[in-house]
Amino acid sequence: MQDYPDGGVYILKVKLGKEKKIKIGALGIKTFTPGYYFYTGTAQTNLAARINRHYSSDKKFHWHIDYLLAEADLENDFVFELPGEGECFLARILTENGGRTPAAGFGASDCSCESHLIYFSLTAGRTVLEDLIKSKNLTAEFKKINS
Repeated sequence: MQDYPDGGVYILKVKLGKEKKIKIGALGIKTFTPGYYFYTGTAQTNLAARINRHYSSDKKFHWHIDYLLAEADLENDFVFELPGEGECFLARILTENGGRTPAAGFGASDCSCESHLIYFSLTAGRTVLEDLIKSKNLTAEFKKINS
């Protein structure tokens, strides 16, 4: 298990190999095309427990992401020591770098973002986040914008 800070924001890298219609709680049935889905979330305390919960298949569905994770593969997680607003920042960075929002309101019911789920094709999504992390200091960028 990775060593996580107590709190921060995270991105889950989720792979869906074939098209699926999935009921996403109150959002209803959505069609998800094959590709990589990046979900930005926050846990300002007990971050390790939150991320471990995402990897678990034995849970009561609470968040939108729970429904997608039941049908797709959680490949990796990426953690950033940022305050809660960092999840909106990271979703915006992914969108600005070619991602699109496949389900309005997904994971973003408590902010003004269109979505905290960002889609990339299987080809583009394979390394997009890793490439962004290598080329940009996302934590520093967030702090510069918010100072």
